Amino acid sequence: MNIRTSLKSNAKGQPESGPETAADEESTGSRSVRRALDIFELMLKRAEPITVAQIVTELSIPKSTAYELVRTLSEGDYLAPSGRGSGLFLGRKLFELGMAYRGHVDLLKDGSRIAEQLRDETGETVQLSVLDNDLMMVLLKEEGVRALRIISQVGSRVPVNWAAAGRLLVSDLDDKALTALLTATVRPSPTGRAATDVKKLITQIRKFRRQGYATEINETNEHAGCVAAPVVDAAGRCVATLSVVAPEQRLTKPNRDYLIERVMNAAEKLSRRLG
Repeated sequence: MNIRTSLKSNAKGQPESGPETAADEESTGSRSVRRALDIFELMLKRAEPITVAQIVTELSIPKSTAYELVRTLSEGDYLAPSGRGSGLFLGRKLFELGMAYRGHVDLLKDGSRIAEQLRDETGETVQLSVLDNDLMMVLLKEEGVRALRIISQVGSRVPVNWAAAGRLLVSDLDDKALTALLTATVRPSPTGRAATDVKKLITQIRKFRRQGYATEINETNEHAGCVAAPVVDAAGRCVATLSVVAPEQRLTKPNRDYLIERVMNAAEKLSRRLG
């Protein structure tokens, strides 16, 4: 039998796509979407422009497919030349989508303004963090303006025992739930100085929540630390944290007391905005 005659024809004599053909097209489309998302995620992870050759290598995408995806995404302004060589980076359209999302979420909308004000008051890097799958995630940041500053990445996730902000984010859990979460997620920090003993951590978490702020120095990063305060909702639950991240020499008294006061005031202001 001639293979071509196995396809059904429509009223105009054109071959119709049967179930297998439609499934193949859907599979191909889904794969293309996944690969486009992988490109975006790679750029976010690298936090710098990348070339098509790097996309091919990092994501194991056929060269012809990579060029076609880059061409399509660039035409739609989802990718753009970096302006610093041959690399590509996230384009204007993704920024517009991100701003639209940001504008419709109260925590991000109000948190962005308050974080910016806190950055201007202190000159230090400010982060707004939330709990994401039992890890602390940086939701947004305002980069510090001082000559020596701490660089952090939006979207980065770390165990809650590494950061002062992380310990506040789990402070509403009762002892049983907190013990279970910490037992499952506690990890040694890069410096080895963050507490890993669950009972000690629970005591510390309760103290931090009572006093309304948390601090850590050199527990996650060498020669750096932060002060953090809880952002609470109408029910009094910690839904986020604001933190000021700074080099250790700017976290000694009296500057640390000043930063604690400013971050607590900012967190209280954001809490009021959230109702």
